[in-house]
Amino acid sequence: MSIYYRIWGATGNNLGITSLEDAFRRLAINPSILADLDEILRWSLDSTEVSGQRPALPFAYPLEMHAHYGGKEIQAVFGKATLETAGQTGVGLFHFAAVKTYALLVTFQKTEKEFSPSTMYADYPISRELLHWESQANTAQHHNDGQNLIHHLERGYKILVFARSLKKRNGVTVPFTYLGPVKRVSYESERPIKMVWKLQHQMSVEMFEDNRRGG
Repeated sequence: MSIYYRIWGATGNNLGITSLEDAFRRLAINPSILADLDEILRWSLDSTEVSGQRPALPFAYPLEMHAHYGGKEIQAVFGKATLETAGQTGVGLFHFAAVKTYALLVTFQKTEKEFSPSTMYADYPISRELLHWESQANTAQHHNDGQNLIHHLERGYKILVFARSLKKRNGVTVPFTYLGPVKRVSYESERPIKMVWKLQHQMSVEMFEDNRRGG
């Protein structure tokens, strides 16, 4: 489903597509589109900085370190975006209860035009390994999500981070970069919860320098 959303970008209901087989059959009979996709893939293989590394998790998943994903693609990986529904929008936290996993969607540089006062969370890299993050305003420490995040190790939860510098660039929505699993270092404040996470794998130098406070 993740590949489906990367190519088509909308639910099957909106496009008149009835199945994954139907979606890819439509591609297969369009030589112009196939040629364009082949050119894009060849260019991507020559220029990509993505290593293909996948941090170990207790379930199978196709996400690669430092690759780019949209919100629909992320949800599709975990079965929350399907042909019938594109999943949640406008949220910075996805809960995939079936595999005891949370995905944090972080936009470092927020503008008043794109974010309301209640969602201007203080999310920023402290170092290439440490990330300061604030929960959504309606998530308190005593809530179930709050407890799962704070005590994720004890409760067997995995926390995955997806980050981007900007929400939009030249009017186009920017995808998130997969930064991998994190572990909680500290937390404070009741609502929102202010947390520091340690990345299992360092973020790129460029992402850190572009978004660190005082940078």
